[in-house]
Amino acid sequence: MNLIKTIFRIGLYVTYLLISVVIILEIIFKILPTSGSLMIQPVNENNPVIHFKENRTITKQIGFNFAHVNKKKINNFGYATDRDFITKNLQKNKKNKIVAVIGDSFVEAVQVSNKDTFHALLDKSNENIDIYAIGVNGSPLSQYIAFYKYAEELFDPDIYIFTIVYNDFDQSWFKIKKAPGYHYFTDEDDLELANYKPSYFKDLARKSAFVRYIYLDLQISVQLNRFKKIFKKSEKEISSTQINDDYNKMRKELGNKAADIFMGYIKDLSERKKVIIVLDGDRNSIYDGKLNRKIDSFFTLWVDRVIYHAKRIESLHLIDMHPIFLSDWQRKQRKFNWEYDGHWNERGHSVVSQALNEKLKIINK
Repeated sequence: MNLIKTIFRIGLYVTYLLISVVIILEIIFKILPTSGSLMIQPVNENNPVIHFKENRTITKQIGFNFAHVNKKKINNFGYATDRDFITKNLQKNKKNKIVAVIGDSFVEAVQVSNKDTFHALLDKSNENIDIYAIGVNGSPLSQYIAFYKYAEELFDPDIYIFTIVYNDFDQSWFKIKKAPGYHYFTDEDDLELANYKPSYFKDLARKSAFVRYIYLDLQISVQLNRFKKIFKKSEKEISSTQINDDYNKMRKELGNKAADIFMGYIKDLSERKKVIIVLDGDRNSIYDGKLNRKIDSFFTLWVDRVIYHAKRIESLHLIDMHPIFLSDWQRKQRKFNWEYDGHWNERGHSVVSQALNEKLKIINK
């Protein structure tokens, strides 16, 4: 009986310690500029386009040591931009052209303040246009089509700008990305929505500063996956070579098909509206002193496919950032992203904005 009482008391004491530690950690991380959750809203038949909780300002810090902190405003439609959107039925006596900028985390751009994004710089330097930036991290080419249809229905933009980066292609298929909340291509070249509803646990986790630090700032899930790869047994790696080859072959083919389907939609759109496509450069190759994109990468293959289609669409405007980044790097030796994050930094956004400004001058002549 005494042993049971002792164990019970020890259990109570350990529980008390754990609860105390959790409370102390929560207080500490509430004081620190821990990242706030973007709070992706439920995506379903009634709300079919992915977006964040509207009308908020949140803190976003990149990394683990709070050295890189931004404040991000989320506008009235749930996207990271200081400009609120006005639906076409309320655009009375519209003077400015509306430009829809569509993309993923490079448009969302939590790594820089809203005013330093390429689309905000573009907005500021052109008094005759209003930029509507629609971007959510993880969005592939298939989601870009859903975004443009959404923008067309609600805002009727005059010009569309699409930013395309390395992971936009094969992830346009659910069998590759496997994430809810996005639209994916089907074998019939249509779009299919994967519904999303935050779980009770996720809703609870969003409210905890300490949990947000672990998952959003430390990116614990990413780190764990890296460790898994490091500690894989060599025998297992050898036995899975054929599986990996088959998977990469599938990724390559699906990325090609995504590029073809996407450019088919773009061809149709460009017959009615002005369209600009911005292709990211192979920045790592540029930093390594190479002139061209890495020859054997999937991204190079997929980008070449986009360029192939673009050359056959007379009304389409294409900006390949690779030679532009290369020229700027050769002159100034200033990187376009951080060492610890591959997204464009303020320099990268500025160079992209300048390239788009030049293109808009040509379009608006």
